[in-house]
Amino acid sequence: MQDDKIRSGFVGLIGRTNVGKSTLINKMIKKKILITSDKVQTTRKRINCILNTPRSQIVFVDSPGFFKPRNLLQERLKDTASRVAGDVDVIVVVVDAAGGIGKGDRFVFNQMKNSSIPRILLVNKIDLVQSDEYRNDLLEIEKEGIFDSIIEVSAKTGENLDKFIHVLEDFLPVGPRYYGQDMICDQPLESTIAEIVREKLFGELSQEIPHSITVEVDSIKRSKTGAGKDLTSIECSIYAERDSQKAIIIGNKGSLLKKIGSKARKELEELLETKVFLQLWVKVKHNWTREEAFLDRFGF
Repeated sequence: MQDDKIRSGFVGLIGRTNVGKSTLINKMIKKKILITSDKVQTTRKRINCILNTPRSQIVFVDSPGFFKPRNLLQERLKDTASRVAGDVDVIVVVVDAAGGIGKGDRFVFNQMKNSSIPRILLVNKIDLVQSDEYRNDLLEIEKEGIFDSIIEVSAKTGENLDKFIHVLEDFLPVGPRYYGQDMICDQPLESTIAEIVREKLFGELSQEIPHSITVEVDSIKRSKTGAGKDLTSIECSIYAERDSQKAIIIGNKGSLLKKIGSKARKELEELLETKVFLQLWVKVKHNWTREEAFLDRFGF
């Protein structure tokens, strides 16, 4: 199919936090682009991820989940999610079949009721469901007529994802490829590196601390090792809100920070295809999640 005959457009994935939106995108594009975690609010920014197929270019727009904000950072994340819902060609609302469809999901549905944009309900994690009890909820939702299509999938196993892509293509308009066919993400390298480090932090820290940290890449330098191999030297600053959080991130005699750095370096070497020398510095910026200038600096 020629490029002037393909279907193309932007598809917003929205829903409650932690329903698997980022995992779904990674699975469809067959490459890890977005960080994932069992912590809520892992996704903080709008990120465009590009899937090219013979008949389409689908630009998935990952965004923060819907939740009740408690500080300025969370207010901005909520605003980002709301803007995505009104700035795409197709809206895909993702729900967690294993967790059940509850009040939080209904809140998201209500945001969609008056939208003229095509809407798909994507029921994720069907591999974790032990019974068909949730189907009663689906029948009720279908009767309400909010969605143009309802599809059950598993991001983990890939079940029905091909079907979802095919249905999605039918909702997209005929148009150009907005990105080159070799592109899979529109984020700069610095953002990708910072996200990888943040993911490793999320994996090692308790529930509350991850929401109070962010990562900034200070420098990236390329050189050669003594053996003549490519070397990328990276310095990152990890910002926490309190001195007590800094101490936890560093760990006893630096043990936790070393563990985080080791995991991040391994993934960065796979990403950059070079040896990586990674330095992590932990700094305290009191109440940064409530400071407008600091949030502006980080693009929130």
